[in-house]
Amino acid sequence: MDRRHFLILSSTIALVAGVPGLALAQPASDITATLNVFRPATDTDIQLTEAAMARFAERYPNVTINPQYVPTNPWGEYINQMMNSLGGNSSPDIVMMATEGVSTLGSRNVVRDIMPFVEGDPEGQALFEGIEPNLLNGLRYGEMLGYVPNEWNTVVNYYNTAMFEEAGLETPPADWDWDQFLETAKALTKTDASGNVTQYGYFVPGGQFGLNPWFLNNGTDRLTPDGRESNVRDPAFRETLEFLHSLIFEHKVSPTFVRNDYGHGPFIAGQVAMFSGTHGRIPEMISAGFDTVAVQYFPRKTDQVAIMGVGGFGITEASQNPELAWEFVKELTGTENSEALADLMRALPPQRAAATSAEYVAFPANSEIFYGSAPIARSITQPPNFAEVEAIVMRHIEAYLTGNREIDETIDALDTELSRAMSRVRW
Repeated sequence: MDRRHFLILSSTIALVAGVPGLALAQPASDITATLNVFRPATDTDIQLTEAAMARFAERYPNVTINPQYVPTNPWGEYINQMMNSLGGNSSPDIVMMATEGVSTLGSRNVVRDIMPFVEGDPEGQALFEGIEPNLLNGLRYGEMLGYVPNEWNTVVNYYNTAMFEEAGLETPPADWDWDQFLETAKALTKTDASGNVTQYGYFVPGGQFGLNPWFLNNGTDRLTPDGRESNVRDPAFRETLEFLHSLIFEHKVSPTFVRNDYGHGPFIAGQVAMFSGTHGRIPEMISAGFDTVAVQYFPRKTDQVAIMGVGGFGITEASQNPELAWEFVKELTGTENSEALADLMRALPPQRAAATSAEYVAFPANSEIFYGSAPIARSITQPPNFAEVEAIVMRHIEAYLTGNREIDETIDALDTELSRAMSRVRW
């Protein structure tokens, strides 16, 4: 949230709080109704939903919650299924959406402006006060905020501290750059007597969310800032692709590119010294007893930024019970949700208190940077046809990073297909 948005929100909340007549009407506790909820299908999502349902049932015993759980790998398919669910018998009252789908739903007026609910409810105001304001920008469509954050993610660089020590390397600085990163990756790469690599310095991520920080830290993205046109002919975009390609083929500090593989498996197995990943990888390391690990911000080329993907719950325009839906949204996004999310150690809690507690940042070393990334985080450009853009971009990047296409052909083909796709977008 920029300063102008913050001041508008703060003054509006203060004004509404002082006018009792504008308070949101709370549904009667004996109301009988059904709320359909569309959200991801991970074990964590299911567990958090069931806990929220149990709390909600104490307040509204006659309300039935019907959750519909849908996989999010990739997010584009989740978004498509969400759009297909509208208008049917199980059309959702509440939808969990991530940054990637905000424009898709916003351009079709699927969700309501959440601010009237927040401004008219002291509990809603308190909820927002505990959230880093910048995270709200990941859920905004134009000037409209349609969601309350329930989780978020960023990507940092994980590194094996034992391998760093063995190679005689110091802890990477927070402001390290690409040149320092490359020299570090080279120092961490090992070969046997025959020249075969036995330990790679880095694993180039195989998904858009992991790759995009490389582009953002070079001041570029696959689309123009307004999200309306291809930007892949930007020299910085080409430079970033060539750098990633060089890690695999020229410097040989990274193994073969594999689509949708982020490298946490080889990292835990001791085959890779560094990889780029989200907070959700930590439980796997704990389960494996892997504790020689620390994290650091992404290396920069021109900018020092982090990526953010924010998830939030919104109330659909089609809902017949928006005030009741708001009451359940508070259960899905409140303090109890953030504390439970922190205990599960998957996605990052949006509530600052939960994400910065001593217990939460105890492992791995330097974990303060996860929530510390929030003020400098940017979301990737997310047009209404995000799913199509993701598929196009990753298909062409895969062809280049697997050595099946040269850079000029890659840029030309990607720009042509991406430009065609963007020309058909409904804004």
